[in-house]
Amino acid sequence: MTTDHHPGYGSGALDRAWLDVRRYVESYRWSWPAFAEWLIGVLLLTIASAILILYFLDWNKMRGPVGRYVSYRLGREVRIEGPLKVKLFSWTPSVDAGHVVIANPGWTREPHAADIGRFQASVRLMPLFGGKTIIPYVTLDKPDIVVIRDLSGRTNWDFGSSSGKPWTIPPIRRFVVRDGHVRIDDRVRKVLFEGAVSSSEQPGAGDRAFRLTGDGRLNRNKFTADVHGGPLLNVDVNKPYRFAADIHSGTTHVTADAVLPKPFHLGRFGAKASFSGASMADLYYLTGLVFPMTPPYRLSADVTREGSVYSFKNMTGVVGQSDLHGEMTAYTGQTPTFLKAVLASKQLRFVDLGPFIGAKPVETKAAAPVALRTRALPDTPLDVGRVRQMNADVQYDAASIASKDLPLREFHMHLLLDNAVMTIDPLTFDFVTGKLSGAVKVDARGAVPVSDVDARLSNIHLEQFVGGKPPPVEGVLQARAKLHAPGASVHEAASHANGAVTLVVPSGKVRKAFAELTGIDVLNGLGLLLTNDKSDADLRCALVRFDARGGTLATERFTIDTESVLIQGKGSVNLNDETVNMQVTGQPKEFRIGRVRAPITIGGTLSNPSLGIEAGQAVAQGGIAAALGFLNPIAAVLAFVDPGLAKDANCAALTANAAQGPAPVRAAKRVRH
Repeated sequence: MTTDHHPGYGSGALDRAWLDVRRYVESYRWSWPAFAEWLIGVLLLTIASAILILYFLDWNKMRGPVGRYVSYRLGREVRIEGPLKVKLFSWTPSVDAGHVVIANPGWTREPHAADIGRFQASVRLMPLFGGKTIIPYVTLDKPDIVVIRDLSGRTNWDFGSSSGKPWTIPPIRRFVVRDGHVRIDDRVRKVLFEGAVSSSEQPGAGDRAFRLTGDGRLNRNKFTADVHGGPLLNVDVNKPYRFAADIHSGTTHVTADAVLPKPFHLGRFGAKASFSGASMADLYYLTGLVFPMTPPYRLSADVTREGSVYSFKNMTGVVGQSDLHGEMTAYTGQTPTFLKAVLASKQLRFVDLGPFIGAKPVETKAAAPVALRTRALPDTPLDVGRVRQMNADVQYDAASIASKDLPLREFHMHLLLDNAVMTIDPLTFDFVTGKLSGAVKVDARGAVPVSDVDARLSNIHLEQFVGGKPPPVEGVLQARAKLHAPGASVHEAASHANGAVTLVVPSGKVRKAFAELTGIDVLNGLGLLLTNDKSDADLRCALVRFDARGGTLATERFTIDTESVLIQGKGSVNLNDETVNMQVTGQPKEFRIGRVRAPITIGGTLSNPSLGIEAGQAVAQGGIAAALGFLNPIAAVLAFVDPGLAKDANCAALTANAAQGPAPVRAAKRVRH
């Protein structure tokens, strides 16, 4: 008889036991029905055991495992430090957890993203089998929520996902927040909010049954929010839900009558909204959209959201005292956000453009220091950080312009902002006759913005800027400025500008009295003024060219040739301190008696220029006259005699010279008078 031995065992009792098991297995006849019965029995036993375990489970002892499971799902540590109660055997299973803490990622210095004193929620069981989630209630007691975004764009609420998709929240029948506290620190937008949040629901209160309020400070400004709508209890996910919002942030005020086509689907909504405040730039803190500085504004629009696309249609209102209408679309799904706008005004008040380039609004009541009030060039810096956060394509047209000082008719502008490079081309002001057109490029990719300006004055009739019949000056002005300037504000850029400015008038007329006074021809000039003589002298040509170096405009050529006087000038304009230091001298072409050989001076500042006489030369001439007077009183007159030897300027060469150089101007064809 052969004895079977199990490998690894010796003979004896163990061998006999193994043989008995083997014979039992070989004698058992397996079948599929028997296997199924066995499997079902095991499953039922497992389910029954699990139900019994869950029913009698002390959930407080499961806080650690539950926290670890949720931590695994979120990719972030979650701790339940208070009591935990779970009610599973109900048609509305619920959870009640005390002191729930959601930790922050390691790159933040804050200890938690959320610290909730008590969290309660329930869910309806039967709709889950149909693929629907309905939450009867969510209650948060004393939640402390911290939202952080660093300069790289990371947020502490990413949870490993950066899809940017709008939230779709399951229907909540009752949502309550008690004594909530929220802090938002957004380093990208430089937004800091800290305040209290609460919500409640009052049965039978109509369109104010549900209410969510916020009260705090947004970038040091007082912030309040009041959002209210109909009751959540009977919300149908297939029917629109209407709500209203009233938000104040400093001087900014936003109201909205809104509707969610599908309640709790925050990716789609529509609203009739109104916006008002001291400057549209302040809307950045609420919307994340970059708008320029403006005067006080009041606008309304139909606002819709479709996923990451926000549309502002039927926009109408006023900015300063200028009307504004048009539409905008913001594509927030792109990085950076892209804004496309087509805007227009029936009438633009010219001074309302001032804040756009950093000037103070005319309506401001704040008492500024004298140095600021008298400064002509705006010194409000461009916010480079904001410019880098948005791309834009903005078209703006004004059908008419109201201006006290300039004969303007229309304004047109096309602005492109592409990865921190802003280009305005064209930028056009239409005058009654002639236009100012050009292009401006501001490169804000570096720490200090760099601007390039190429502006042209074309066919500007000088008589439209002065009154009188006949006007004291006539002619067609052509001019050009080409400047390269680093600086964050208009004033700072001007203080470092390099380039050239050229002005040319090929022909025209000028009041003879003004031409004579540049002499200074006391007898002729003052005589013409005192007798109100309005006779003209031919303006043969004029060329003025400034060379810009380091913010100083120095005269490279200053010649104005009239029929009777050749006028030449020299000097400079310092754009840093905005001072003017110019001298203008007229040399008569005919014999003159009573001429004081003293230049006319132009001094003061750009905002407050002054005219004078170079006293030194006048005194010297008077001294010569006094000395001659000792010899012969009649001889004293010789000191004030000018033989009038000045020659006509070579106007053909001057106008040809204007078409050359760093800021070339091609003069219009000379007109013979």
